[in-house]
Amino acid sequence: MLTLSRIAFFMNALITGASSGIGEVTAKMFARAGFGVVLVSENEAALTTVTDAIKAEQGNAHALVADFSKPEQVEGLLTRAESLIGNIDVLINNAGVGLSAAAIDTKLEDLRFLFEVNFFALAALTREALQIMGARRSGRILNVSSAAGRFGAAGVSAYSATKGAVHIYSQAIRPEAAKLGISITELLPISVRTPFFDSARGEKYQPAGIVITPERVASSLLRCATMPNPPAEMYPYRPVQLGFIIETLLPNVVARFAAKRHAKDTQEKP
Repeated sequence: MLTLSRIAFFMNALITGASSGIGEVTAKMFARAGFGVVLVSENEAALTTVTDAIKAEQGNAHALVADFSKPEQVEGLLTRAESLIGNIDVLINNAGVGLSAAAIDTKLEDLRFLFEVNFFALAALTREALQIMGARRSGRILNVSSAAGRFGAAGVSAYSATKGAVHIYSQAIRPEAAKLGISITELLPISVRTPFFDSARGEKYQPAGIVITPERVASSLLRCATMPNPPAEMYPYRPVQLGFIIETLLPNVVARFAAKRHAKDTQEKP
């Protein structure tokens, strides 16, 4: 039986948002497992640092600089990656930005920016992957979404909306992708301990409650990339799945609880 490292040795992954946080940890973890990796980010300096660190461990890593708020830089990205490393077997759509602001204070230009980066860039890259991987009848697409995409959180409504779009999009195209021999898995983590919140737009925001590590998310991604039959959805923090079930069965009760919780949280702010 082939070990994980031997399976991965024959595979390449394209990872977006790979200069820090979940993307950085995922790139390093995949490279250590034997994957060839192409890292994508707009932060060239940080991207070079991560790529060099992987190469220092004898990993096969390449970097592509792209600003996901600019559609022309996303177009043809998978083709460019394959010119560097060969066939991409796994696409990991991880790039994303946040915005902490009440809906009434959210500027439309910020909302459009979030959708451009978090959803439209993902959709464009996924479309290219369906075309290229579909021609080979093989491939995996892993979309890093958020629990906020299934149950929107007050104060981050714009971000929640973009992840909700990723959720519905992943769900809708999954049967289409399956006909092409491609699997699509959506990861729905809760808050993750990364620099993501420090770089989010709007008010200073730090997650409350349980916060998981990027390593936990990266491990889930690696399992999805290598298991024989990847699931439609993966929950790095499994109890959140129970919360979704409760919300489906008792949406009004959960809505009232969320409203009371938000009122209490905003009262407690200095």
